[in-house]
Amino acid sequence: MKILKSFAALAVALMLAASCKPAEEAKYENTNAIWLWGSHMKEAPIQERKKFIDNEMIDGFRRNAESVFDMRFLEQDMLDVALDRNLVEQYDTVCTYRVSHNAVTDQKKSGRCWYFSTLNILRDEMIRKYDMGHFEFSQTYGQFWDVLEKSNRFLENVIENRKKPMHSRMNEWLFKKPIGDGGHFSNAAHIIDKYGLVPQEIMPERHSSVDNLRLMNVVRTALRRYGLKLREASKKDIQSVKEAALADIYNILAANLGEPPVEFRWTLKDKDGNIISDKAYTPESFRDEYVKHNLENDYVIFMDDPTKPYYRMYSVDNSRNCYEYANWTFLNLPAEELLKMGVESLRDGTMFYISADTDASALMMGGIYDTGLYDLDGMLGVSLGMTKEEMVRSCEIKSAHAIAMTGVQLGEDGRPVKWLVENSFGTARGWDGYVVMQNEWLETYLFRMAVERKYVPEHLLPLLERKPKVLKSWNPTY
Repeated sequence: MKILKSFAALAVALMLAASCKPAEEAKYENTNAIWLWGSHMKEAPIQERKKFIDNEMIDGFRRNAESVFDMRFLEQDMLDVALDRNLVEQYDTVCTYRVSHNAVTDQKKSGRCWYFSTLNILRDEMIRKYDMGHFEFSQTYGQFWDVLEKSNRFLENVIENRKKPMHSRMNEWLFKKPIGDGGHFSNAAHIIDKYGLVPQEIMPERHSSVDNLRLMNVVRTALRRYGLKLREASKKDIQSVKEAALADIYNILAANLGEPPVEFRWTLKDKDGNIISDKAYTPESFRDEYVKHNLENDYVIFMDDPTKPYYRMYSVDNSRNCYEYANWTFLNLPAEELLKMGVESLRDGTMFYISADTDASALMMGGIYDTGLYDLDGMLGVSLGMTKEEMVRSCEIKSAHAIAMTGVQLGEDGRPVKWLVENSFGTARGWDGYVVMQNEWLETYLFRMAVERKYVPEHLLPLLERKPKVLKSWNPTY
């Protein structure tokens, strides 16, 4: 009897405690309440949630939708409706520090932005040094070697993983897209270091360099075919099968892009047409004479990935194009700290390389990137905002385009207000091809950055010597 009385008292106490809780807290407690009956204790049944859309839900949706109805959304693109045109009119290209005034390059229908932006930095230094008119390094020359090197890397990866089943994560990743035309600063540095450079007129743009979808598809088909052959080849035949594959890829590239020169003659002229020099070169000797940098040693590569700890080194497996070179390795830092180095670089008259998600909050043809361009949240009555960490983790944003940073405007407090970019999509966008990025936008959507080592603060240099953590090849962020 005493035990029963004790249980009854405990039950009363629990009921009183529940009644004293705030209404909002008590509302959610019913599903987890503990019921006491005699000497037995059981959990109350959890109310089943709705797994389907019913009329009650739809009635609620209808009431909410009435408050945001706007006829313009039925007749126009939603971004056109939500665009803040007053904000657009405030933009210009005024900079505190500006480096390049060169005519922009045009990658057209190709994914070579990473190579264009790297070459744009190098050509600016050459143009200013020799007071030249328009000049470009050959993007087709580097494209040829990049595709061949990536093909070799794919074939080597197939050989290394040929004992694993085709449905393994690695082999699925390999065969789904054997190679692509995208890349990053390290890929450009590898090609320039190994194969040198040539002027564009020595190996000019071709149909399949500026519109390379068909070319890349044919190369991928050939690689998949040879990839299967390598999985079946005997150990003694592996090298001959691989070299046969590379010979076919070389033929495909030579037929569509032209064959890279071994030697050539070129005349250097200033902007008035005066001849400065006229002589023969190899691609390596041309690079050594006109490029003052060893990109492998003189530049440091950074990344802002808020899903991983900052101030640590990382390396991305299988991210290199040339098999014998190192994978892409970077120091992870907050964007604000990266852009401090960017300001110092431009203050000193030196462009630098970045990549960002240029599909986000963008007025592409107007050449404006600003987080306040579109008021979709207000006009649609929804909340679309996420932190950068949330956007990266959920694959909402990615590194979409590489560009060369050429200018910055500072506010009265010395902090960046906006940035000027030398793009690589011709003159149609923005101000004759130059585009402007709000500083808040850049901090939000910036991913990669390569800057000369001399602009890296002393306290960061020891971090660069630490052993990097290796990230998986198929990580969507990279």
